[in-house]
Amino acid sequence: MATDSVTVPERACTARPLRFLLLLAQLVGLAFVIRLWNIESRLFADLVSLTILGFAVHYWLPLAWRYRFFVGYSIACAFVILGVKASIGLLAIGLLIYGLVRLPVSWWARITLVVLLGIALMVARTLVGEPWVTSGFWPLVGSIFMFRTIVYIYDVRHSSRTPRLIDFLGYFYLLPNYYFLLFPVVDHQTFLVARDRKPLDDCAQTGIRWIVRGIVQLILYRVIVLYMPDPANMTTIPGVAGFMVMTYLLYLRVSGQFHIAIGMIHLFGIDLPETHRKYLLASSIADFWRRINIYWKDFILKIFYLPIFFRLRKGGEVRAAVIATSIAFLATWALHAYQTYWLLGVPLLTLPDTLFWAILGFLMVLSSVHEMKNPAPAVEGVTPKRVFGVLVTFVTITILWSLWNAPSLDIWFRMVSLRGGGA
Repeated sequence: MATDSVTVPERACTARPLRFLLLLAQLVGLAFVIRLWNIESRLFADLVSLTILGFAVHYWLPLAWRYRFFVGYSIACAFVILGVKASIGLLAIGLLIYGLVRLPVSWWARITLVVLLGIALMVARTLVGEPWVTSGFWPLVGSIFMFRTIVYIYDVRHSSRTPRLIDFLGYFYLLPNYYFLLFPVVDHQTFLVARDRKPLDDCAQTGIRWIVRGIVQLILYRVIVLYMPDPANMTTIPGVAGFMVMTYLLYLRVSGQFHIAIGMIHLFGIDLPETHRKYLLASSIADFWRRINIYWKDFILKIFYLPIFFRLRKGGEVRAAVIATSIAFLATWALHAYQTYWLLGVPLLTLPDTLFWAILGFLMVLSSVHEMKNPAPAVEGVTPKRVFGVLVTFVTITILWSLWNAPSLDIWFRMVSLRGGGA
């Protein structure tokens, strides 16, 4: 059976009442917990309710209708969550991007026009301030378009198929993105092939499991914030070490939100991969990079690392890897500043941020070269070598993470020198 030119297994169409009721009961229970514990916000609880409603309808639709329903429902929910004016503004920007990509001119001309549109929006972000549509309009524009537009243009440029409007709308206007402004960089090609490749029951159950994982991490984040000590009072080694670890664990909110967002998309039969994979158990810097924010890693690999690596490969793989990794981390640093600009209105250009990415990039180069020269199968079991690697990696990342989150280099030095982190 095929739908929208995508071949899907027949078993993906099967709807089973008892399995549906089990899935629905789990989702209703999660919604109850979210509202009872006031996880995130009231708007998040509303998003969960809308997602459950959409899942309940989507589950019983014929296979040929499901993807169209997901796209249409996601756009309709924008009007419910964001309001009419903001939704029309976001749709107008998206349709303008799609129109520029479809222009019958050279690719470089189309890319130039999209870049000019991006520059115009950035100027408007700076000069216009919050427009009349909504107080959070510009962060939404950035969250939806700042990175996925790059991926979309890259994939369309390297595809022989004509880009379809429904795929454009489905890829950009993802329902959870209206709440989660810090959103995974979903890969466009992966999004297209992930639809209905797995039985809906199994895909939805995986999504529920990831939503649960995300909720648990958000609860842990709340506990950490509750007991977070004042860095100005850190005058002992255990106190500084504990503060650094808790600072690193604040990332649980990001990973938790990512799990929930992708889990919600799974409820509509889109079998996207997980966003984080036990990153606290990474056994090397390279292993850490592979486990944390996997979507970002894949984005950087696709757009920067692999094109550079294969272009330079003839001069030696180690040399190519060193150069490609260095450029990839330079791009990561610049793109994080770009992301902060869209979300907060000012780019993140601080000395701690620059040092964090420079040191992490340098360590990543060393770790990657070591792995290339000493290839070994991945070992997940408990061995002395792996335990040592996990401890060293955890301590290294914890120290770097505390540096990254410090207001200034002077405050960080005051803290690690046991003189407190106050100004």
